[in-house]
Order: sequence, then structure tokens, then C-alpha cells
Amino acid sequence: MCNSDAPSCDSECLIAMPFPKAKKGSPALKRSMDNTLNASYQNRQAVSKMWSTAASCPLFLKKATKKPYRMSNGRMSPKYRNNRALSTHTIKAMASGAAANASALIEREARMLRCDTVAETPKYPMQPSVTRSAAGLYEQAIISYCQTLFGHSVALKDSFTKSKPGAPGEKVSKFSRVSVRSTQAGADTVNSRVSNATGFVPPVINVTIKEESKKPKKKAAEEGAAAAP
Repeated sequence: MCNSDAPSCDSECLIAMPFPKAKKGSPALKRSMDNTLNASYQNRQAVSKMWSTAASCPLFLKKATKKPYRMSNGRMSPKYRNNRALSTHTIKAMASGAAANASALIEREARMLRCDTVAETPKYPMQPSVTRSAAGLYEQAIISYCQTLFGHSVALKDSFTKSKPGAPGEKVSKFSRVSVRSTQAGADTVNSRVSNATGFVPPVINVTIKEESKKPKKKAAEEGAAAAP
């Protein structure tokens, strides 16, 4: 069934939508779930279409540095090439590491449940395929992380000020460049924020332990003498 309310839907849909919107006759307890599934499905489809065309976007293209030459298929070399932030080898290494982590977690849980399973073979590790959409999302996450890290470093640098020579009432930055220490402090701040946002426990647990009050020796001696017959 095609969702006619969606603006991106064609007039004639050949494939029925797996998660259609809730109808008027749908049970009241299922409407919210149906609408949420429909929204998440359309979001996945829209994101996949958007990143599948990102390779031809001018933002992700740059002029080829080599002179035009004739390729083996007889065509001339393209004038533009992809402007990538990560190499293909780096993306494959990240995907392989994530797959190894998931495999180890599944194997550990299966072992606790006494299941007969086999873990990932270290000699032949998993290498999942990475589409252009996934590679674009990887690069987006890495670029956002680096920009946030450098932004914190610049803010820390600008927090140290001094009086401007010749203008005592005006303040200028004490440091002209971002140092290694400010970069490390910015990285620690960003890593702490990411860990706090994705962790399963609060970052800080305040515990108040009441100290035991010790009785003075004089009072203890008096109480002992009074208790004696």
C-alpha cells in the first residue's frame, strides 16, 4: 500500500510499503506503533537515497590533479575526483574492527548461555561490505568529531587573555596558536562528553558516607566506672 501523504512518493507505487501509516480503522493501541515504524522506515529510505547521490555532489568533488589521459576502456579520465576525508583502507579497517567487536560480544553471551558456537577466526577476520552511504556517514562522524575537538581547543586558548599593548582597556588572546596541551584538553573534554552521552551509567555518583562518631576517652572511662559495682 502506497503512502499517498508522503511528498516523495510517486503517483503509482509498484512496491507496497512494509510499514504503512495507521488507518482510521486501525486499533487505537496500534496507531502510535504503526506511525513510528512508518516514520523510521521512510527516514532510512530517505537517508539512503541522499547519501547514494552524495558522491556526485560538488561539495564532495575536487579537480583532478593529474593531466587528462586516456583510460584502458578508451575513455578520457574524469575532470573531477572524490574529495574523501578517509581512505578506503581506513574505512574497511573501521568496519572490520566493529564487526570483530560485535562477534566477540555475541560469542561471550553465547558462552554464558552454554551454546555451541564458534567465535571469529583471527586468521580470517570478518570484512563487511561498506556502501557509499555508510562511508559518507563514517566521514561525517569523523569530521564532526575533529571540528568539535578543535573548537574546544580554540575556546580554551581564547580564555587566556592579556592587555593589548597600547590599549590597557582592551583584552586580546594571550596565545596566538593552539598548543598541544590545549588540543589534549579539548580532546579529553569531547571524549568525556561522548562517553557520558553513550554510557549506561551516570558519569559521577556522589556517595555520602557518615563517619562513625567516636566517644571521648573520659566519657568512656566514666561510663565504665559507673557500671562497675
